[in-house]
Amino acid sequence: MNGIRSAVRDERGIAVVIALITLLTLSALVLAFLGMSFFEPQISRNMMEATQARYVAEAALEVAYDTLVSNTNWAGLVAGSAAACGGVTSNDASSSLTGNVIGNTNSALPGSTTASGRYTVRVRNDCRNNDALLTGVTREANDTEANDHVILTATATYGNATRTMSVVVTRVGNLFSPESPPRAQLNAALSFPGYESDTRFTGNSFLVDGRNHDLSGNVLSGNALLGISVGPEDQFVPSGGPVMQHENSIQNSLSAAQKDNVTGKHESGATTTIGDNTIDAAALTSQAVTDFVNAIKGSADITINSTQASPASFNNVGSTCAGNYSSTSCWGTSAQPKIVYIKGAIDTTSAFNALSVSGNSSGFGILIVEDGDFTINGNFAWEGPIIVTGGYVGVGINGGGNQTVRGALISNETATNEAPGFYEGVLQGNAKVEYSKAAIDKALALLGNKIGGGTGGGPYVKVQMYNFQEQ
Repeated sequence: MNGIRSAVRDERGIAVVIALITLLTLSALVLAFLGMSFFEPQISRNMMEATQARYVAEAALEVAYDTLVSNTNWAGLVAGSAAACGGVTSNDASSSLTGNVIGNTNSALPGSTTASGRYTVRVRNDCRNNDALLTGVTREANDTEANDHVILTATATYGNATRTMSVVVTRVGNLFSPESPPRAQLNAALSFPGYESDTRFTGNSFLVDGRNHDLSGNVLSGNALLGISVGPEDQFVPSGGPVMQHENSIQNSLSAAQKDNVTGKHESGATTTIGDNTIDAAALTSQAVTDFVNAIKGSADITINSTQASPASFNNVGSTCAGNYSSTSCWGTSAQPKIVYIKGAIDTTSAFNALSVSGNSSGFGILIVEDGDFTINGNFAWEGPIIVTGGYVGVGINGGGNQTVRGALISNETATNEAPGFYEGVLQGNAKVEYSKAAIDKALALLGNKIGGGTGGGPYVKVQMYNFQEQ
């Protein structure tokens, strides 16, 4: 028994076993570290190539974007790409490689060689079953482009890595082109597309005329718009906002005698008429006006901040143009229009005049007043569009002289809870609002020279990309 107990307690040789286990463990760790060090360069290379391929894809989309910016015929670009439609419901990489190639396949970026990466860009119409989820608009039924939305897909390769990116490209509606929506949306000499459109007309000498006028005020044939429009009654209204039924409100604010002073296209056709039949709900929405203003206000020739403590007030605007065109009180001439942007501050009491103009004033171009009222007194002549937009806003042409807006006038109320008794539009005395395509086109030519995105040398149309997706 003692012999057995002694054998069990005998620990001779255990050090060899522990040493072997330790050696095996350390060997495994060394091998693991060696393996990691062996694959680490390959992992880094793969990450670098994937990143480079992604950058090439992004740059390729920009190259294709330039093609769309400079091409007015998007329908021609997507024509014949019916395979891009065909009821495809998925948006994975394998199903996205359809459409017409822009440029050449496997191209190098401008100024580079294929050693820096290769790309192929395809363009297709938004006609797949699920494309409305990408674009936010109703998909088209075929490859005939009509809604100013297309989808670009860039596939780029660098080394062994390939990346595919897709993006929606759209032309932002030009509020002032006489074309049909979605590219154009202006539909009246005097427009109230916002969430409220309370109006007051005083006297019987004012005039609202949607017929087309030249720069001298002569009525031309064709291109007539409505006299007065309100926003579409089915446009989106934020929760708690008013019901969009403002046409009757404006019609009821005019007396029977005053309705003779509103002239324009008949709401049911191309003939011109007066009164209620040229006052109608139309396509121009509050959001469209907001988007347009946001797109152009950064390119203003004159930007003036107006606060409740120090509101913008000008007398004899334009009097300095002859001697100093660069003056902040020179708001453009027929030969050199300007974009003038007045930035107000929202006042929920509706008592803030962001801009007051009096004396003998004139200007030419695009005038934007945001987040405050615009009031006009004295003699005033403006050629081009005027946009008053934002919360608790309105425009008042208050008489005391001869006042003419020849172009278009938009009052866009974006607040949904303004207290009763405040007006989005007030016309008194000899106030005149006349639609003029010539005045608007001059203003748009100015805008096209300032902002990239003009197409084919025509009236300004901004092109933008959104909803990037990487596959």
